[in-house]
Amino acid sequence: MARSVGLWDDLKRKCAAYSGGMQCRLGIAQALLDDPEILILDEPTFGIDPYERIRFRNIISAYTKDRLVLLSTHTVSDVEQIAAQIMMMEYGGIRYIHTGGEYVHMMEGRVWLAEMSAEQLVDYQNQAVISNV
Repeated sequence: MARSVGLWDDLKRKCAAYSGGMQCRLGIAQALLDDPEILILDEPTFGIDPYERIRFRNIISAYTKDRLVLLSTHTVSDVEQIAAQIMMMEYGGIRYIHTGGEYVHMMEGRVWLAEMSAEQLVDYQNQAVISNV
């Protein structure tokens, strides 16, 4: 399990010495150890770098073949490729249950991709909500 989450070379180190991302990966490994039929993960990729996010998605994707995985996250890219259904909650209640593609369709005309200089970005961010730079 340590090899699959990228901690094999760090097994001799004390867990307290792990970085935040390493501790997160350790938590993922611990959750998978007993091979549970239902796995509930809350913000499992918080603090993990982009390369490790990809590794995490691959692990969870393989794991979901014959199990139920409930994953809570604010990062849509963590689930959009591996989830059969994505549930969105608002004020503690279920608002939508759709596939990733259906959510993308719902955002048509509401989300845009733009390229601009850093100076233009400073001016533009006062006029619009920017989700990613």
